[in-house]
Amino acid sequence: MARMIDREDAEGRALLDAAGVRLHRLPDGAEDAAAALVATVLPDGQRQVRAVADIEVPADPDAGMGAWHVNPVDELHVVVDGEGLMEFVTLDGIVPVVVGAGDVIEIRGAEHRYRPLTAQRWVLRFGGPDGAGLEPVETGRAAGPWPSV
Repeated sequence: MARMIDREDAEGRALLDAAGVRLHRLPDGAEDAAAALVATVLPDGQRQVRAVADIEVPADPDAGMGAWHVNPVDELHVVVDGEGLMEFVTLDGIVPVVVGAGDVIEIRGAEHRYRPLTAQRWVLRFGGPDGAGLEPVETGRAAGPWPSV
């Protein structure tokens, strides 16, 4: 289950929700997000799995998805295995969250960065036409140190 760092769970989730982020949990035994959840996030015709990504721990944790960025589409990603650290910008500062197998991350335009802590596998869904990518846009926010987990 997604775990907040340095914040109570309810407080962190409320801040994330206001920023456009929701954290969900797959039911035991489920391997993917339920169709009903996918339908609340992505429009008809854009709900398909776009990729299954095998993600390794990067040599530079501040590059790529580790840089502060926004994606111009709504996202819904399932963590299949491994553990990673995400940080989200909220009205009350940065909210760090550890995500692992069974977590589902819904992001609607929130500024964030991501660092795998172990090798991970994610199932990626996001809006946009067929053939579109996430196309992250770096925000220019200084990296700053990653929190200890």
